[in-house]
Amino acid sequence: MQVSVEATTKLERRITVIVPVAQLDEAFDKRMAKLAKTAKVKGFRTGNVPLSHIKQLYGDALRQEALSDVIQSSLYAAIEQEKLNPIAAPTVEPKNITPGQPLEYVAIFEVMPEIEGVNFEVKNLEKEIATIADSDIEKVIERLCEQHTTWTAVDRAAKEKDQVVIDFRGAMDGKVFAGGEAHDYPIILGSNSMIPGFEDGIIGIKKNEEKIIQVTFPKDYHAKELAGKTADFTINAKKVSEPHAPAMDETLVKKFGIKSGSIDELRGEIRKNLDREVERLINSKLKAKIFDLLIEQNPIEVPDALIEQEAKRVHDEVHPNHGNKEHHHTQDEDTKIKEAAKRNVVLGVLIGELVKKKEIKPDADRVKKHLAKVAAAYEDPTEVIKWYAGDKRRLAEIEMYVLEEQVIETLLADIAVTEKVLNYSELMKA
Repeated sequence: MQVSVEATTKLERRITVIVPVAQLDEAFDKRMAKLAKTAKVKGFRTGNVPLSHIKQLYGDALRQEALSDVIQSSLYAAIEQEKLNPIAAPTVEPKNITPGQPLEYVAIFEVMPEIEGVNFEVKNLEKEIATIADSDIEKVIERLCEQHTTWTAVDRAAKEKDQVVIDFRGAMDGKVFAGGEAHDYPIILGSNSMIPGFEDGIIGIKKNEEKIIQVTFPKDYHAKELAGKTADFTINAKKVSEPHAPAMDETLVKKFGIKSGSIDELRGEIRKNLDREVERLINSKLKAKIFDLLIEQNPIEVPDALIEQEAKRVHDEVHPNHGNKEHHHTQDEDTKIKEAAKRNVVLGVLIGELVKKKEIKPDADRVKKHLAKVAAAYEDPTEVIKWYAGDKRRLAEIEMYVLEEQVIETLLADIAVTEKVLNYSELMKA
């Protein structure tokens, strides 16, 4: 067997394999002998069909099967001989399959990039931190009360925080545009759920009143045909209602899973949840900052096949309900998914190299502690821990998180980290 390898790009390899005729003939003979033992042919007992007859009946099909066997076995041997590591199934292109002639074919595939070392040169790094204030907890309680708001119809002009049920029709140059019309549409004024200026234009409207407002779509509006353009909206108010949010009392507290009905116990649970969220945000923001620097200082090419695999995973995570159905996304959305996928793959390669060079392994105790922390956010932590421990892939997610934390600690070992103190709202906005 003759093998030659050509590097067509930094990551793509083109391997040419020439297999002797004798190897093909041997594979064909094996296929014939195997079939001869089980073939049922009229006029012959099973196992006694002459090979010449088997060849006459099934020769073409057996030759194709033998060809497939030889390509598979010889390609595996060639890849192993040349110490190559394809990251996806190679594309095989036969060049010569003439009977009585050596088999020649070309296989094309991508390999992982070769990395001599990973750079990370940073003198100091800023870490944002925050603590939970009593006012943050009270804001959460206020939002929980608002979730149980009831609405009472009023016969007056609509004001901020009122709910207005409207019919609306949007038009440009007198023509209604796609998506610009709705009926019995409820809007809470001041919620900023509509484009800027829309809700402000409704303030002051009364039941059964018609009003025309002019609104300009944002320049970055998702529908490009509307972005930056001005439209006239005809508004018909069908109902105006004012809100009535209940006070946080024992009955309402119980609705949030606090059996005692104690508002102090509810405040304690809210603080725990906010503390967890703050810790998650602080760590994720610092991690993102470090990973951005790692990518910036180590520009590498990664295989397209890996990017495509990761893009599918990212897509399914963002759109879990799409399943196997075909869905069309905007070019901008597809681009963002691909960029996120490429970033993930590059990070995976760099982190993998750091783990290998620094000989870092997931700390078992840290894995247990992080799993316990994740489980603590659920009603039955023990069942959550069992759920993760019962599946190697799920547990690998926890181990990967801990491994990334250990990698970050290694990178920060000799770097001065300064803390920037924010309040909870500032941290969330940032």
